[in-house]
Amino acid sequence: MIAARAWYFIRHYVEMCLAMCIGGIPLIALSFWGAARLGFPDLITRSPELSVLVIGLILAVPMTAWMRFRHHDWRSTLEMAASSIVLAVLLVAASAFGVLARTAVREWMTTLACPAMLVPMFIRLDHYTASHASHQHHAQDAATDADPHAHHHHPA
Repeated sequence: MIAARAWYFIRHYVEMCLAMCIGGIPLIALSFWGAARLGFPDLITRSPELSVLVIGLILAVPMTAWMRFRHHDWRSTLEMAASSIVLAVLLVAASAFGVLARTAVREWMTTLACPAMLVPMFIRLDHYTASHASHQHHAQDAATDADPHAHHHHPA
């Protein structure tokens, strides 16, 4: 039982890291390419804090898409997507207070984006150590409970 729960946790983490990187890297490259075409060719160098905030927001996009594709509820989806945004804000704050060099914020962002997802995963450990079938069952129960017009069938 413990091995299966650990496997579900690790699998969720790896899938989400892959989704974030596979979806995020092209979106980030496209965004900075677009910024260069709009007259900001060195945005990462001139404004590393803004760049990190943009990266954090962009990484939330494929994460949201992946979580919804895997039938996670909106609460867990938003918590997971927020991990990259919160990380970006914390790194910008660390830079603003002189704890972190401006030139290092992007590197820290790319290094910590996946590990930051462990925070919501550990907070909702039961959610991330359950099988996919269990997620679908809980999501259906939550949807039924949230809809006052849903028809409840009780065995006779």
